[in-house]
Amino acid sequence: MDEVMLALAAVAFIWVATNAKGIPLSYTFQLLPSVYRFILPRVFRPNRELVRSSDETENGSSLLRHFTYAVPLLFQYYTTKSRVILADIDINLHKSNSTFFTDADISRATLLSTLLGKALADVGPATPVLASVQSKFLHEIRPYQAYWVCSRILAWNDKSLYTVTYFLRENMAQLPVEVDILGGGPTAVLRHDKLKNGVLAVLVTKYVFKAGRKTVPPEKILLRAGLLVEDDNNSHDNFDQDPWAGKREIWNESNIDVAIGHGLQYIRESMF
Repeated sequence: MDEVMLALAAVAFIWVATNAKGIPLSYTFQLLPSVYRFILPRVFRPNRELVRSSDETENGSSLLRHFTYAVPLLFQYYTTKSRVILADIDINLHKSNSTFFTDADISRATLLSTLLGKALADVGPATPVLASVQSKFLHEIRPYQAYWVCSRILAWNDKSLYTVTYFLRENMAQLPVEVDILGGGPTAVLRHDKLKNGVLAVLVTKYVFKAGRKTVPPEKILLRAGLLVEDDNNSHDNFDQDPWAGKREIWNESNIDVAIGHGLQYIRESMF
């Protein structure tokens, strides 16, 4: 009897160890750190900038402040590793398409709460509202196959912020900046001879930032978060005091415009 109980306990342990993310409330617990990063600044940062109607539009154009460069965090990937469990498998015996959205949701929440949590509390406070998601499923992911989930800011316009989430094979944890960000965005990645076979799926998500009924321009949030930097003098004389010295040649205004342009082009081709 003892041997049977030990065998059952061993089976139960192995099942839990290999299917941990399928345990009830697992999804909720994975989101808790992101919820904490969103809520904490709202509780302890009482001095907020109210969003006025003049912040949104004037004669139909958004009032966006000028920026000259961005810190490297702007397009940084937030990467987690996962594995297909029994609860993920569909009738075709591979990862169900619906489960990609759960993985992406956790990844995007980590991205936005880490980069923008404090800024969203300062402005409004504002809340990111998911408006739409476009997905491309490129290769199957087999039972218990490991994969990476990588999310970053893709682009933005006057009213919306877009993120991209890549599902990558286990041997490819990250994409080269020169291809993905500066070389053409997801379009370039999916056409690249060496990279395209390592991309299992691509999801693009559209967000709008709402403060009550008002829409906050994404650039306003990015500036408040310190991801975009104003430099009115457009001077590089103070590089010794600049913690991001040596990075502006990568993330200067023109290269940011190129990256945003690639992202918006992919969005136009994929989402509309």
